[in-house]
Amino acid sequence: MRNGYWIILDELNLADSDVLESLNRVERIAIFRSFATQNPPGLYGGRKSLSRAFRNRFVQMNFGELPYNEIETILQMRCGLPLSYASKMVAVMKELQANRSSCSMFAGREGYMTLRDLFRWGDRFKNVSAQQNDYIQYLAEQGIHKPINIC
Repeated sequence: MRNGYWIILDELNLADSDVLESLNRVERIAIFRSFATQNPPGLYGGRKSLSRAFRNRFVQMNFGELPYNEIETILQMRCGLPLSYASKMVAVMKELQANRSSCSMFAGREGYMTLRDLFRWGDRFKNVSAQQNDYIQYLAEQGIHKPINIC
């Protein structure tokens, strides 16, 4: 802190109360910067609402959902996928999200496909593309499983 290093506190609203309390004791140093991220409470399991007093220590910026075409591009560039594959994978994510919102069949954490799951699924392309001639067939065979469970 004294050297002006920056720190990012990822998914801060998953932290234990003791951790959050210890952050309240940190005194302000002009050259030190801290950043925190969180997902909205209620949308993801285990997230807590942070107190207003605690949130007032930060400049709060809210970001909406990424458009699906941008997710396709990010998936393509990050995972080295052809755009056609990335589009099919995002379509699966969209369908899972639609099914989850329209019925209780996909209720709970296991029924929701997150961006992290999508990127892990895309990362599998690097591991199998050299051995797999037909990646579309591979997607069809393996894609019905939640990607995080079979990586």
